[in-house]
Parts: sequence; structure tokens; C-alpha cells
Amino acid sequence: MKKRDIVPFKTALEKYFKEKKWSKKIKGYQIISNWENLAGKKIAQSSQPIKIQDKCLFLAVKSNVWANELNLRKGELIEKINREAGEKIISNILFKIRRSHFNDG
Repeated sequence: MKKRDIVPFKTALEKYFKEKKWSKKIKGYQIISNWENLAGKKIAQSSQPIKIQDKCLFLAVKSNVWANELNLRKGELIEKINREAGEKIISNILFKIRRSHFNDG
């Protein structure tokens, strides 16, 4: 192997993920696992990402009040998520009321 054929590991890994079409899935998992930093502590205490499917984020929320609040801020959240991901991975957010996901402590 010639020296010019050597590529950084990060570059090779990114190319591999792109070829396998895993990049968006990985970015989706990063959004879900980093929800508190992305959405902010107050929102994260009352909402929890469930999954991303067909560019739609399914979000469990504590109450109807939070569903309404976040629905009003949906565009802002989508923009922030896509900016963080570096591409459009979310185009919609659907809210599911799931009180059991949250501790009222």
C-alpha cells in the first residue's frame, strides 16, 4: 500500500456508513441519546424521543399541555435537530401522551 492510499480512519468510516446508508440512522440515534442537550433540560424533563421513522420523530410527552406547547415550537425543534445533524433528518414531530414515561418527583 502506498502512502497516498492511506486515508484517516474517520474518513473511511464515514464512507463506509454512507455506502451502507447508515449515516441517517446513526444521526437519529445521536439525537435520541442527546435529547436533553438538544432540547434543553426543561423540555427533556417532560418529553422523551421514542423513535425516528420516515423523517418523523415520535416524542412521548408528559401531558396534553406539553403536547400543545411543543406543537407550537415544532418548527423550532425540527430546525434545531436538523442543524445539529447537519442534514434534514426530521420533517415532522408526532406527540404521544405517555404519563408513565415520567417521574413526577
